[in-house]
Amino acid sequence: MALNAKSIYDSDFDVFIPLWNFAPHFAGSVDYAISSAWILRGALLLFVILFVADLSQSNRWLLRLWYTIGLVAGSIAFLGLLQKATGARMIFWQTAPPWGAKTFFATYYYHGNAGAFLNLVWPLIAGLAIRAFTARRHPATRAMWLSVFILTIAGVLANTSRAAQLIALLLLIAICLRFGPAFLRRLWHMEKGIALAGTIAILLTLIALAQATHLEQPLSRWQLLSERIPNDARWQAWRIAAKALPDVGLFGFGPATFRVVFPFYNGVGVQRVQNIWRFLHEDYLQTALEWGWLGSTLWALLFFGGIAVGIRSYKQYAPDWTPRRRLLQPLVIIALIGVALHAIIDFPLQIASIQLYVATYLGLCWGSSSWNQRPDR
Repeated sequence: MALNAKSIYDSDFDVFIPLWNFAPHFAGSVDYAISSAWILRGALLLFVILFVADLSQSNRWLLRLWYTIGLVAGSIAFLGLLQKATGARMIFWQTAPPWGAKTFFATYYYHGNAGAFLNLVWPLIAGLAIRAFTARRHPATRAMWLSVFILTIAGVLANTSRAAQLIALLLLIAICLRFGPAFLRRLWHMEKGIALAGTIAILLTLIALAQATHLEQPLSRWQLLSERIPNDARWQAWRIAAKALPDVGLFGFGPATFRVVFPFYNGVGVQRVQNIWRFLHEDYLQTALEWGWLGSTLWALLFFGGIAVGIRSYKQYAPDWTPRRRLLQPLVIIALIGVALHAIIDFPLQIASIQLYVATYLGLCWGSSSWNQRPDR
């Protein structure tokens, strides 16, 4: 699709300039430049999946990867909370642009993507905290991972994405159902005074963070939910994009071409949506438009097939795994299901940093089928 591109889009004049292609009768992308760039990124993401699948065979490197995810995620959540607390008007306290990115959080311009990222990482941080408290770890290690966990949860609460907060609640319920009983039994054998004091300290810390990071902003957005849902422009954008489905064929319009194709379908109808739509706020429909029925099916097999392989491996081989693998794998699956739900109403799977984490998690899922077959290396 990229090498046999039919045209390249000229954004200054809003026209497609025809290109010479070696197979005119075969499918080709409508924009050579952006499709070629996406193909390079896609190839690198596939390499990440293969690399992590192989790396995860080592117990040592699996734990190092887990630690890295936790520390990086905690630092990003801390940056977002610090921006909220200091009233920053732009990322890294820069001057706000004319178009005004009012929903930024940490290093993300759009709060929905920030929330999707936090929901990808905080379950694994919760696993590190559970691991620290259910095993004989140094008190400093327990304090560190508990602090990182509180920071990421506070980041989810302080972020103004309602979808991310709702999905975070669902993930929390799933994690509590899976690990809650065993964790509580473990704490029951500890000194009850220490457990009670720790719980009170966590609650007080969350209250202090809520006051410092202006938690009233996301609460006020929830109060306006009934007013905003019927008037949300994404519903109309979905209807316009759905009208293009009969034209996608097996191969679609080309990778990453939604931004140049959508304006033409938007201009045909009577009811149009305003502004520039770079993403559709519906990852699955956008993928179908860009990759066609064949390409989107292959991506679905890679993504949902990885989740299915992870679930099957956990059910069949978990008793033979090391404790860290038994703890990590359900959390990875829960996090992937969370981002899959978020992709229904937003575009997290179009963001490069989130794609990197999803590829890493898919590598863990696909590689888990060999965790019981290969020696540690």
